[in-house]
Amino acid sequence: MADKIRVLMVDDHELMRQAYGMILETDPDIDVVGFAGDGSEAVSLASTTHPDVVIMDGRMPRLNGVEAARVIRERTPETGIILLSAYDDDEFVRDFLADPKGKAYLLKQHLTKLTDLVQAVRDVREGKTVLAPSIVSKLAGGGQNAESGFLSEMTEREREVLACMARGLNNTAIAEELFIQPRTVERHIGSIFSKLRLQQQPDAHARVNAVLAFLKETGKLKEQ
Repeated sequence: MADKIRVLMVDDHELMRQAYGMILETDPDIDVVGFAGDGSEAVSLASTTHPDVVIMDGRMPRLNGVEAARVIRERTPETGIILLSAYDDDEFVRDFLADPKGKAYLLKQHLTKLTDLVQAVRDVREGKTVLAPSIVSKLAGGGQNAESGFLSEMTEREREVLACMARGLNNTAIAEELFIQPRTVERHIGSIFSKLRLQQQPDAHARVNAVLAFLKETGKLKEQ
């Protein structure tokens, strides 16, 4: 029998975190290993309960969901993160997706079925990226007009750079990973942006959109 997926539930409203926890535990493959009331408590509990997936609210006191996710992933990069939020602020979402592998950003108001949350838990555990459709559309704007099959236009090195970007690596880390110079990485990224027609966007926006297009093309991005 496969091990259960260990989940840490985080929300600053006790009723919400307990309700989500009770719902999740109706699934035989999920074990809720702890509850936290804010981001700081989530970071602390993640270190002691060792969850496979952390589900948390976006806006919380002391430490918000994006900052808590960043700390948790720095300590345990394999931990899946699901952000349940009522907000789809562009910068908030982009900050969260700076390291998109094994992450989900879901809107509470659109989460109508238990199976949606359970499936998101399974997906992020497998390293997939899951986003509410409205977030994909909003982030892409007019920029994600990368037609199907765009990867065929990329060189092998550009595809390698894109894969590294999708893992959340910055330019220095990509250079070290691929044994090339940082300036070479910048040149490849510029070419990627050009081929995806993202060069007129701010770098942070273009980077997220390039990664979204890559994940979608490779089947690692799911809309829910």
